[in-house]
Amino acid sequence: MEVVTMNITELKDFNYDDLVKERGTKKFGYVNVAKKVDGSDIRIPYMVVTGAEEGLTLLVEACCHGDEQEGTEGLIKLYKELDPMKLKGTLVGIPALNLESFNAGDRSAPQDWSHQDMNRCFPGDPSSFITKKVAHYYWENFVKNADLSISFHGGGNHLWIEPLSLYPCGSDPKLNDMVRRMAYATGTKLIWIETMESTEGCGFQESNAYEDGVASITVELGGQCIRHEHRDEMVAMAADTIRNVMMEFDMLEGEVPYIDEHIEIETLYLHTLDGGFHKVKVKPMEFVKEGTVLSEIEDLFGNKVSELIAPFDCYICSYWCYPVIQPGNWGFILGKPLHPEKVGL
Repeated sequence: MEVVTMNITELKDFNYDDLVKERGTKKFGYVNVAKKVDGSDIRIPYMVVTGAEEGLTLLVEACCHGDEQEGTEGLIKLYKELDPMKLKGTLVGIPALNLESFNAGDRSAPQDWSHQDMNRCFPGDPSSFITKKVAHYYWENFVKNADLSISFHGGGNHLWIEPLSLYPCGSDPKLNDMVRRMAYATGTKLIWIETMESTEGCGFQESNAYEDGVASITVELGGQCIRHEHRDEMVAMAADTIRNVMMEFDMLEGEVPYIDEHIEIETLYLHTLDGGFHKVKVKPMEFVKEGTVLSEIEDLFGNKVSELIAPFDCYICSYWCYPVIQPGNWGFILGKPLHPEKVGL
């Protein structure tokens, strides 16, 4: 079968089944969602690889937050390398779901009159702000057609996040098994287990997808703030994550290169009380004891005004890298081990 690559620049009357029905093909283009003031379109870009054989559908999305681009580049890399003749099933890639925030290089889209965080508003709302409208369109036309889903995130312009995989855990044994397999196949050492009770009403993608019967995980990788040191590594890890999950579920041939050791965690976002210069005292993935000073906040005169202190024994999963931090922002994401006996506690 000849592999056909098509650039479909615009789909006005979107039909998901038509998009994926031609076996052994690769397609890319845009779906139009709404008109902007200048007459141009709010769009969702897509990349589709339909395998020569039938199988599962894996949906991969990146740049729900526009400054978290590791997954975008990883998806592009994998899409270019993937041979549809060797694929069972379908890969649907959304390289920049929140395209307006991606264009702005920021976490959220500038068109919304009131700040909207896309990963706090799933499954979206067709009658609300454009962020919620895009989220709803994506949900109805892509998420609900998937068997498996990966959402890529990162630290964006201000944070560094150690590579980790997050999976929701609820009351469905089959879904619990699938998302756990997905998370462990990614190759990240940190595994964040998220209870469904803790996400109720939060608008997260993976937990809402779980509610709709889609096995969905989130993968966090790096951040723009010090990305120059890790760009190739994080992009390769994102591409490998997708490939590994496809091998885990027999969409591609091959053995998943499982790592020997994982650390299962629950997390805490540690917020600052005061703003100022953020002087970090710890390193990523360092294990610290309860009471450890993680950072100091200094004012414009160099005076220490407050500290961020570890509330329990934990790993440093993420920290605020930008020199200045605002009051109330995330200073750290801390990982509390679910099995402290494995880390000698």
